[in-house]
Amino acid sequence: MLSRRRFIKLCAGSFVTISCSELLFQVSTSSGAGNRKIPVLAYHRIGYTTDYLTVTPERFSNDLDSLQQRGYCSISLEEFQRFLDDRNVEMPEKPVLITFDDGYLDNFQNAYPILRKHGMIGTFFIITDMLWTKDRLTPENIVEMSQGGMSFGSHTVTHRPLAELDSAAIYDELVNSKATLESVLGKKVDAIAYPRGSYNEAVVGIAKNVGYITGFTVREGICIKESPDFELRRIPIFKYDSGVINVIANRGQSV
Repeated sequence: MLSRRRFIKLCAGSFVTISCSELLFQVSTSSGAGNRKIPVLAYHRIGYTTDYLTVTPERFSNDLDSLQQRGYCSISLEEFQRFLDDRNVEMPEKPVLITFDDGYLDNFQNAYPILRKHGMIGTFFIITDMLWTKDRLTPENIVEMSQGGMSFGSHTVTHRPLAELDSAAIYDELVNSKATLESVLGKKVDAIAYPRGSYNEAVVGIAKNVGYITGFTVREGICIKESPDFELRRIPIFKYDSGVINVIANRGQSV
């Protein structure tokens, strides 16, 4: 396995280009998408560990089946950001953003192939200090997933609650995680998922200043065109939940 220093050096000059035309299947879109309501699902682990954050691969596959049967189409992080920026952007009739926090290795081993099988896209928020540790995604995994159409954002360097840190520490967490991911991927990374949902006005201000354009919380609800760019709601998915459609209905009430 490559060392951290050598891998970043190798990746620094590269650029990975992923377009919607390279995805596994095409979806119908329409203009004038300003009235779309977009559920942003928040998964963590896809595997067989016993904690409440882990969903089995079979359950995750069933979730994707249910979404597609109800007409949902997954979108990339970049498409979601364009939606927030432009009321007339082309969008599927029923878009959904599927996100994963923390960067567990099972996201590559299990979630990624299931997403690919369904022709769907996932967005993965990475704790960069965990990239070279056991049971976490490696830089090589991330590059392969990006080349396969997946999106990536920051989950900071160390996963500390940002609202409890001073300004210098917040800056380091946001800037260094962003820089590491950009070096690995060879392209811009401009979305942050706040660890443990911890953020405040100072965190948002620093995030804007260092180049982020969206911030995701753990507050339950659904996203619309008018959602605050740095206070975006998500719908968490847990081991004990019944089915993803019911979860969206129950936890997607707020906007």
